[in-house]
Amino acid sequence: MLKFSGQLPNQSSKPLRVTHSGVAANSLSEWSGFRRVLLGKGPPALGSVTGGLAVLSCTAALAKSLRLQRHWRRSSRLKPLRAGAERKAQAQPKELPMTPACIRKAWVFPPGAGDIAALALREEAIEDPVLGEVRVQVQAIGLNFADVFTGLALYGPIASGEVGSEAGGFVPGLEFSGVVTSIGIDDRYPTAKRAHGGQLCELTPEVWKLARKAATGFKVGDRVMGVLRFGAYASIVNAPAHQIRHIPDSWSFEEGAAFLVQAMTPSYALHELGAMRPGHTVLVQSAAGGCGLQAIEICLKLGVKVVGTVGSASKVPVLLERFPSLKPEQFLVRGSGRDFEAQLRAALLAVGSPHGFDIVLDAVLGDFFQPGFACLAPGGRYVVYGAASMTPQQDSLGVLGWAKLGWQWLQRPWVDPLSLPGVNKSVMGFNLIHCFNNAELLSVLLEDLLNLNLPAPRVGHTFRFEDAVNALRTFKTGMTTGKVVLKIEDST
Repeated sequence: MLKFSGQLPNQSSKPLRVTHSGVAANSLSEWSGFRRVLLGKGPPALGSVTGGLAVLSCTAALAKSLRLQRHWRRSSRLKPLRAGAERKAQAQPKELPMTPACIRKAWVFPPGAGDIAALALREEAIEDPVLGEVRVQVQAIGLNFADVFTGLALYGPIASGEVGSEAGGFVPGLEFSGVVTSIGIDDRYPTAKRAHGGQLCELTPEVWKLARKAATGFKVGDRVMGVLRFGAYASIVNAPAHQIRHIPDSWSFEEGAAFLVQAMTPSYALHELGAMRPGHTVLVQSAAGGCGLQAIEICLKLGVKVVGTVGSASKVPVLLERFPSLKPEQFLVRGSGRDFEAQLRAALLAVGSPHGFDIVLDAVLGDFFQPGFACLAPGGRYVVYGAASMTPQQDSLGVLGWAKLGWQWLQRPWVDPLSLPGVNKSVMGFNLIHCFNNAELLSVLLEDLLNLNLPAPRVGHTFRFEDAVNALRTFKTGMTTGKVVLKIEDST
């Protein structure tokens, strides 16, 4: 069957078929009188001329179809013919304003990922924002361990194929900051997730209703910071408005990109899971990292005693400078095994909490879990949100890398659930980005966080946008302090 492969503006998704008269038709019934000829099923005497007639008619059809498209733009109404006779014109959907395609730069992992070095900078088109979305010219992007694990194909949705196998690859990144360049007006629900708020968010009609309400609070030129469930490693993003907030006037774009994810993570852990209240004592593992610093800020803001651990002595001065009200004894360079447990108990005595920690925030695990759990007070809660000790240091795992990771997995810490009632302790775990699918919860978390009026976060390392691969390599070494940020000099 010969057919014209195209589509009239704002028409249905059915392919346009060409009749021998050159009129574009949208259904089989509109050209049923000619289908036997075009399919070569006409009378035998006509079979020898069918091909020639079809080619001639197809050529004429292409020209006429183009004329029809121009006519459509003028009149928004098409009068096709059925079996050579005029039929009533059909009412067509209202044509939406058309704008030129926007081109952005984005860092993309190829389908399947598995190699940090495979991250490639590409130019690609991005759809216009829809009603409820805000388009942002990105100025800075915050790095997170989720970006590393997606690149190594160790993140669940990547390993399962839920994302990462789509055409064009996978754009990492959870948080960004920039300037609003347009507010969506197209009243429809988009289908291209990658161009509309990330690749894993469940954007239901109820969520879009919330986003449309939130969009009324922004205007072109606003300085904003936002979160996505991946997709932030780009010069331009479309973000559902309920996922962005204004940057405080005194903050830089780098500080804006360094705040939301790393502050919401400990805030959720401490408040929602840890049930923190004044008088508690909290242990913060990886205290000099982005999340660790914000955890300490929140604890001090709410009158909670805190002890922090780091993996290198060089990080202690950073903590003492950031928190001059805290004592050197409150910051420990992690030892191993029983030595680490002894360090923790000495720190508990130093802060006046010999009973133990009420909450432990742990993004390290490995050999440091059991000592921390042993120092947990009765009724205490041990909250896990990462496993930095198991982060591979090479760009891709390979056979040896997988073998090492497998051994670490076999040696991972464990807790017998039957023992928990007897010791009256809890172990919890969470991944913040799952909260992004709960729009109402996300909005509450953002508002509660901003109401704390925390100081600007510490940005420890800044890389050029074009140097994203080296930024990730540096970040996953565990030798950084504060937030690692990509800065876009030219975000077009």
